[in-house]
Amino acid sequence: MNMSQVIINQSLKVLDNKPAHSGYIVDEQGKEVQITAAMIRSVCHQLLNQCRTIKN
Repeated sequence: MNMSQVIINQSLKVLDNKPAHSGYIVDEQGKEVQITAAMIRSVCHQLLNQCRTIKN
């Protein structure tokens, strides 16, 4: 297991023990859209890729 996977697994364990909170964003029509784990993962991957681009 590489270091990124270790950090992710440790973070998930911490998050699993926290009470769930709901978050919402608003779409173009003003309707609330619940923030999903998939959305958060996607943004994290995008940020990681940007950091890698800046580093190189």
